Amino acid sequence: MTQNNKTMKREQHFIKVVTRRMTKAGFECKMMDNHFIVIKDGKPFEVEIWNTPGWMKRRVHFNLNFAFDDMAQVMPEGLMWLTSECNNHSDYTTTRLLRDHFSCCVETSVRSAKEFVQEFGFAFKQIEITYKGLVANYSKIKNEFREQPAPRPIGFLADRYMEEVKELNECKLVAQTYTTFAAEQ
Repeated sequence: MTQNNKTMKREQHFIKVVTRRMTKAGFECKMMDNHFIVIKDGKPFEVEIWNTPGWMKRRVHFNLNFAFDDMAQVMPEGLMWLTSECNNHSDYTTTRLLRDHFSCCVETSVRSAKEFVQEFGFAFKQIEITYKGLVANYSKIKNEFREQPAPRPIGFLADRYMEEVKELNECKLVAQTYTTFAAEQ
């Protein structure tokens, strides 16, 4: 058996042990890929696990993705500002703005499945704090950075003496090419 196969089997065994321990702790837990777990506690947490070289520690990323229904109505600058504020006020979470949602992540390392459950509890609390702060500030950002309608072109109004206006509600914008009676002598 090669070193790579041993590493893969060790990693898969660790994920199975973690999945059993999380299930015993009361969470719905499902293995997706070789190093990817989904834990559901209301919202699904995506967990990625990697072996680190040389040590028995494993690198773990706890992710929670979420979006607001009306995010398309907010300018991207406002959403980026909100993301930056979340990162400035949190020591443990990293918030990212992806195309249509936010992703909040806690990165840590663990040695055992027992330590994994403890770190999940810590990550859950930290992501919850960040999420509450983001929700509290979202309405303010939504009002300040509301997406504006597309600008309308600027031009001269058509001379109503030279052209007939077909509809009274509609103004046609054209450049004036003929002189009007006001310019005549």
